[in-house]
Amino acid sequence: MVDIDHFPCGCLITTRDQKILFSNKYFEDELGWSAKVLERASVHKLLTTASVAYCNSYIVPTVLKEGRCCESQLSVVDITGARHPKVVSVRRLPNDNFAWVFVEAEKRDKLFHELESTRLELQSQKEKLEQLSLTDALTGVANRRAFDAAARRIFADADRSGAAVSVLMIDIDNFKSINDAHGHKVGDETLLALSEVLQATCKAADTIARVGGDEFVCILAASSLADAEVVCERIHLEVANRIGDVCKFTVSIGVSGRTATCPHPVAQVLKLADMALYEAKKAGRNQTRIQEPKPGVLQRPD
Repeated sequence: MVDIDHFPCGCLITTRDQKILFSNKYFEDELGWSAKVLERASVHKLLTTASVAYCNSYIVPTVLKEGRCCESQLSVVDITGARHPKVVSVRRLPNDNFAWVFVEAEKRDKLFHELESTRLELQSQKEKLEQLSLTDALTGVANRRAFDAAARRIFADADRSGAAVSVLMIDIDNFKSINDAHGHKVGDETLLALSEVLQATCKAADTIARVGGDEFVCILAASSLADAEVVCERIHLEVANRIGDVCKFTVSIGVSGRTATCPHPVAQVLKLADMALYEAKKAGRNQTRIQEPKPGVLQRPD
C-alpha cells in the first residue's frame, strides 16, 4: 500500500460536507496542524475567509457535479495564522468522500514525477502478479488457467477465419517410475527438460502449457495435422537427443485438431487428443497417434 504520509504535498480525506477524516504529516510538518487537531474539524479551519467562500461557491459544487476540481488557488493558514498560497485539486471518491491535494505551485513537477513513479511501480507489480497467476511455477510455461484462456481465444479466432488448429497432448512415459527410482528432484528436472524441448520446438505464437502432473498441452495455431505431425517428430527427436539430463525419458503424444470442415470446439478437440494419447500409450509409448476430426454430430465431451 502506498504511504502518502511522506508525499511532498498535503493530502486530506474528508466527508462531502468537508469534515476531515484523514490528514497526512505534511500538515503537521509544514503548517503545524497535527492529525489529532484536524480530525473531524472542517477544511475551513485551514483556509482564509476568502478561500472558504471560494471553496463553498466553486470548488465543492464543481466536485459534486463533475467528480473533480483541479488546480484551484487557495490560501491556507498555518497554526500561527500565517497565510500560504497553495494549489488544490479535489476528487470525489467512490464512497462519496472527497480527496484533497494541496501543493505549492513550484513543487508540482516534483509531485507529478513522484506520483508517476509510484503509478509505474504499482503497475509493474500488478503485471508481475498477473504473470505469476498464469505461469506454472516449476517450468515457466503457461498453467491451466492461461491455457484455458488461450484456447478460447485461438479457437474463436479460428471460427472467424476458418484456419486449422492442432492440439498436442503430451505425457512423459512411466513418469511415476522416474520419481520412484530417482526421487522427486529428478522428476522435477525431467519436467523442466520436457518444457525446454517444447519451447525450443514450437513457434513463439504457439501455446505451451502444463495442465497436470506430467501432462503438457500445445496449441499450434494455423497448423494442420500434417504440420503437427512434423512438430511431434521433432519433439521425439529432441527428447531422445537430450544430453546431460539426470535420466533419459520418452514421451507419448496424442494429436487432434479443428478444420474449416470440422470446426470442433475446444472440449471436443481435447477429448480426441486424449483418446489419441491413450492409443499411443497402449501401442507401446514413445510415439505419436493422431485422431482426425470427423464431420457430423459431435460426441459429447466427458
